[in-house]
Amino acid sequence: MLERSNPEVAKYLDRAAESRHRAQEATDQASREFYEQQEATWMRLAASAALVVRVDLFLETRGHAVPPCDRCPNCAKLMMLRTVESSKDEQIYTFECLSCACTEQRRVIAGIAAPPVYGGRVSN
Repeated sequence: MLERSNPEVAKYLDRAAESRHRAQEATDQASREFYEQQEATWMRLAASAALVVRVDLFLETRGHAVPPCDRCPNCAKLMMLRTVESSKDEQIYTFECLSCACTEQRRVIAGIAAPPVYGGRVSN
């Protein structure tokens, strides 16, 4: 089941769509290029906001009595925690998607979550 869209991400995607529409309707090359650049900028903002939502989910679960979880970057389903490797300075959480077999690692250094490291599909 997919999660509802984050309002901030949805706002950026709406603005990207509006910029695309304006680029398609532009009568001159300069305007078309301007709106295409605007669309790309809004898409980057949407992607950044979506990543923040995923990091927030991970960090929030760490503070509760449930195992840490994350969303699969491929199919958007919940990934399950498979392993936790601990050392003095960091913990490495490895997640696996039960639907598409994608794996991902999240490194936490002294309480700060680093961006995810995508492992791709696990071969059978």
